[in-house]
Amino acid sequence: MTCDQCMCDPKCDCDCVCKEKSTVIWMKDADADLEWPSFSKMYTETQIIIKFTISNSKGFTQTYTSQQTVLEILDNLERIFGIPKEHLQLVYRESPLTDEDKLLRDIDAEQPKILELNLSTDDPSIWIDIEKVYKDIVVPDIITVTVEHGQQSWQVVVEVENKAIQKPELGGYMNSRTGVHYLHGYTQTGPPTPYFPPSMKYHRDTQTYSTRNRKVQMDYANATQMTNTQIYIPSVTDKILTAGAYETAEEREKRLDVEGKVRTIQRYFRAWKMSQALKELSREYHKRLQLELEADARERVEDEERRRHDLVSKVFPLTMSDFAMLYAMVNKWKKSEIARITSLHCGASKIAELYLLLEKEIEMLRAIEKLKNKVEKDLEYKRIQDFFKKIGDPIDWYSTYKSLHIFMDTLETQKGRQYFELYQKLTKNDLSVRQKLNVYMEVKQYIQDHQCHESELLNDLIDRVCQLLARGVSEKQLKGLEKRIEAGVLHHFKLIECNENVTRHLLNKEELRMEKNLQYCPRCQKFKTIEDFKLTARTEKLRICRTCKWLDKADEPWVDLSPYRFILKQIRNYERLHHAVTSVVFILQDIDIHHITVQIWHGHSALSECNDIYQLRLVRWDMHKEWAPWNCILLTAEEAKAHLKVTSLDQVYEEEFINHVTNKHLLARRHFPQLKTFDRFFTKMADGDIRLDENSEYYNKPKMECLEMEGYCCNKFTCDMF
Repeated sequence: MTCDQCMCDPKCDCDCVCKEKSTVIWMKDADADLEWPSFSKMYTETQIIIKFTISNSKGFTQTYTSQQTVLEILDNLERIFGIPKEHLQLVYRESPLTDEDKLLRDIDAEQPKILELNLSTDDPSIWIDIEKVYKDIVVPDIITVTVEHGQQSWQVVVEVENKAIQKPELGGYMNSRTGVHYLHGYTQTGPPTPYFPPSMKYHRDTQTYSTRNRKVQMDYANATQMTNTQIYIPSVTDKILTAGAYETAEEREKRLDVEGKVRTIQRYFRAWKMSQALKELSREYHKRLQLELEADARERVEDEERRRHDLVSKVFPLTMSDFAMLYAMVNKWKKSEIARITSLHCGASKIAELYLLLEKEIEMLRAIEKLKNKVEKDLEYKRIQDFFKKIGDPIDWYSTYKSLHIFMDTLETQKGRQYFELYQKLTKNDLSVRQKLNVYMEVKQYIQDHQCHESELLNDLIDRVCQLLARGVSEKQLKGLEKRIEAGVLHHFKLIECNENVTRHLLNKEELRMEKNLQYCPRCQKFKTIEDFKLTARTEKLRICRTCKWLDKADEPWVDLSPYRFILKQIRNYERLHHAVTSVVFILQDIDIHHITVQIWHGHSALSECNDIYQLRLVRWDMHKEWAPWNCILLTAEEAKAHLKVTSLDQVYEEEFINHVTNKHLLARRHFPQLKTFDRFFTKMADGDIRLDENSEYYNKPKMECLEMEGYCCNKFTCDMF
């Protein structure tokens, strides 16, 4: 495989295979540690796989070296497709590669071995034919194979023989209209492999081999149609048939009665088919009837569950909405009592009744405040647990490559879990005196390497509590000192100067969250993030934060939003079930539903004027359009079921009622002027996100309990929205 003249000297003009640019040859003697001196300067370059994608969703893959430039790729593509490179464009991650002298290894440092480029032309009339890539595939005749033997390895050059059958040209024909040539195909296989190789045909043993001839006759079977002496057929099973009376064709047809039998079969088949169809319709009817009964039962259960949840929230409030419900109840009770006193009393008796009413209101508000303080303590404990969970959990993020969810456990997160274990030991209430002393010693060992002011203060407090425990002071008297130690240790864990950068990634996240995301609250005079401000679909400018809005209820009275939250949930379930494209219903909040119900529809049904909020529903006005504040109507649950069956509004409702609803829709457009802008923004932002694609495996699909009714839930039955 080497050149006898130059020994692979680069200055030689021979056609040696080692002069090929795409071939790397490295020969090493297996019995010695000698290398060919002419190959000592050869090196292997890093291979880069480039995947070219064309606008018609087709693509191909080629391999280049990391030292090649963009200009060399364009030259190669010009040679393959026959398109001038001035009209070819390469785009990487929506950025065109304009620098033709740029190396391939400098394009992407994160994935240096794999690149995905988009290939296109600047002239729409030029078409890129991907079939030209695979037209002339040249099989390399020289490859390099690595041979391993024990701990030694060497590379051997191997020649690849092309034994493809050269099919003959058998002619063909041409289409006179299109000018396309059609060739006759050759489908025969090649000749069999000779028993003796060609080299053995001219060998001495072959020419001097003594041969002998033999005649061989094989037995074979022959058929006969007559009896002879060589075959015997027994006649035991033979039958003698006698011809009967002659029967005409009409008589034979009348006797067989084929048409009558066919009619009988058809009659019975139609009867069987009709019975099967009736059974199928009966099953479908009972199935739909059962689904309707289940939907009604589910509606009753959901309504009872909702009322039970509201009752539990009133007795054991936990969230701000629960306390808002209590304050709304007190405010409603106060207004009704004032109306009753005003109608029944006057003068001094009225003042006395109002005084008693004020005392009762103060007592109720004091009880609510007591519950709020208790919940605040529980939330403080939960915030501490969440803090240790954040610093102890592995750092996670979503990669742009296949949207993978990556977790990374670092030394800081492991240290955070150790802090949590130490804090749990410190806050246990069922420890003995010896166990408490051991825990305090662990805390002292932790802070002994720290020279900050907090460490010195903790050291003094631990010495004091250890001395008091040794002298037999009761736990009740040491409760305050122990709480100070717990708070000091927790504060020490949160300081980045003292916790060995355990909370560094939390601070980085907080800085990223606050970057270009701060707003000034003129009421409390603080800078807060946008999440701390209450945003609704009618918000035009951020004014005051949630805390200030909660404390000041002069502009916005207390409102129980739980029924409106239930209405919004039902609307969202219905729209997701019917594959809504717009995001209007997901932008609106419960306060917006309250505004639509109270301010636009005046809190009662458009038909029966029922004002029971637990019975009202906001449904589509036009079933062929998606839900929006300007395409809805406030009805009761029973009225909504009947309205969903309406296919033509003009044939069911009077013109006066339609004009009334249209005026409400125009009023809703004025109350929500920016809602369409928000919808376009969120819809554009969600394009291309596989986590929001219903056909993606990462999409969280909704629970569609009435999926079997999806085809007719708008015409005959209702889905679980009602």
